[in-house]
Amino acid sequence: MDYDVIVIGSGAGGLTAAVALARAGKKVLVLEQHDRPGGWTHSFTLQGYRFSPGVHYIGDLHEGGGLRRIYDGLGVSQDLAFVELNPDGYDHIVVGEKRVDFPKGKENLIERLKSHFPHEAEGIDGYFRDLTAMMEGLRNLGRLNKPLEAAKGLGSLLKWVRATGADLINAHVSDPVLRGVLAGQSGDHGLPPSRVSAFMHAGITHHYLNGGYYPMGGAFTIPRAFVRALKRAGGQIRLKSRVKRIMIEGRKVIGVELESGEEIRAGVVVSNADPEVTFGKLIGRENLSVRLRRKLDTVEYSTSCL
Repeated sequence: MDYDVIVIGSGAGGLTAAVALARAGKKVLVLEQHDRPGGWTHSFTLQGYRFSPGVHYIGDLHEGGGLRRIYDGLGVSQDLAFVELNPDGYDHIVVGEKRVDFPKGKENLIERLKSHFPHEAEGIDGYFRDLTAMMEGLRNLGRLNKPLEAAKGLGSLLKWVRATGADLINAHVSDPVLRGVLAGQSGDHGLPPSRVSAFMHAGITHHYLNGGYYPMGGAFTIPRAFVRALKRAGGQIRLKSRVKRIMIEGRKVIGVELESGEEIRAGVVVSNADPEVTFGKLIGRENLSVRLRRKLDTVEYSTSCL
């Protein structure tokens, strides 16, 4: 066996998995088809200018924030620095003639919205009350070793499990401009509120409640920090290494074959590619169950955005 784990793709998910596994003592190899790591967190230079196509801003990096704890736990914080965006308006939402700047802090945002839409004060409170309950319910689900805590907030989850972001917004407010303002961060998840799940909408809104941040030096500093952490933990990364297929023997994964024909063995393969690429191309539909093939056929890609 060449490696314990092969990770296909060096996007944020792939690098996070790779660093966590390497720090846990696994022999890890990351394979990336591009000439630089990072996926949508990579940057490129054109005519003297650096472009970061995927990172607009990042939330949850305040003291005690979930993402900050992940960065600290993975050992990447030492190579990262972030600039906090304007705490009085990290987002500018414009709907028609109305502009609302989103300030840092949930209570500040609630008061800002009420100052623009005083007639919707009760609905604004209800919206954030449900949004907060949903996020707390999801957080509690992760405490499987404490069943009673995991069950807390289950009612709020069941209430919205089949709802869209639009359903969540419309259940509380009726002003069309306010509805547009509350949906103003939809570009962060790539779907209109009528098509995104209520949980994704709530998750994005909640993610930025404590402000927005941008990586000092550009988005490429994020994958750079992860690659450094990976190497410190004994992991490896290979660029310009396109995976042709995930090798299967006796219905078990045994490694990958590269486009070059090279075969690399591993007991576990983690794919950071999308479902169609992972299952349809790299594994092959002939190796999938009928049920999984049907599920794959129902997958829809989100709306693209330039």
